[in-house]
Amino acid sequence: MLRFFTRILPGIIICLTLLAGQASAAAGESILLQKDTDLHPQGWSVGKFIKFKKDSVAVLNQTGEVISGTLDKNTFLQPRGWNRVINDYYYTTVRTDIGPFLHRYYHPFISREYNVTIPGYGHLLYKGGAAVTFSEQGDVLSGTLADKATIRLGDNKYGFVTFKSNTLLEFYPSGAVKTGVLEEDTYLRPVNWRLLTGEEHSAGYIKFSKGRQLSFNEDGEVLTGAIKDKATLPAKDGSQQIFPAGSTIDFAEVCIIPPKQAKTD
Repeated sequence: MLRFFTRILPGIIICLTLLAGQASAAAGESILLQKDTDLHPQGWSVGKFIKFKKDSVAVLNQTGEVISGTLDKNTFLQPRGWNRVINDYYYTTVRTDIGPFLHRYYHPFISREYNVTIPGYGHLLYKGGAAVTFSEQGDVLSGTLADKATIRLGDNKYGFVTFKSNTLLEFYPSGAVKTGVLEEDTYLRPVNWRLLTGEEHSAGYIKFSKGRQLSFNEDGEVLTGAIKDKATLPAKDGSQQIFPAGSTIDFAEVCIIPPKQAKTD
């Protein structure tokens, strides 16, 4: 028996070493950027650089491509759910200076500013100074919006939701929205919405509060979110439970996380 283990021990060590190397590669290598640094995101087929912020940590894969990092400035990037994004136009100001040479010490100039629009083409404007995470296909799984974004919530279904600027937006690998913060109060269906009956619930739709984070399943149904108005919802024991306006609800469990500002009757 001892001779048998002696023979197979080198093979076991080699296998464990290979597995450890694969795990390390999958986890990525974290580096502290000493200066604003141009790097390639993972999954891109064209060698274009993105600048990442000084004194931030970037996570690289085994080929030196960025898995996640902090953007140096506002940057247009394609999100994982790019085919669900409304092709909005982004507005920016372009400045031009006209400075004719009339004297070696005197340079009069005319400053002109123009407001221009830039088509999105399925891209979103992500905020500089905030972290982004890239999928293996090169699009963004999570990042902070620098401008509001309107996205189709359900796959092959009509219905669009606008998410607030300066907030985190996350996607599932499938391209469905995972989490986001509403730009405006919005009627949405929660998971288990078919359990909601009566005119009060309006075909299973509930109004959710703007400025509060929601999480969704891949069908676009709300898993957790803050309700705008008071609601009566079914509990697991079959009773009806009253939730005050502003409550954050886990609809998969029909349990409540009372908000600090909520007032009970």
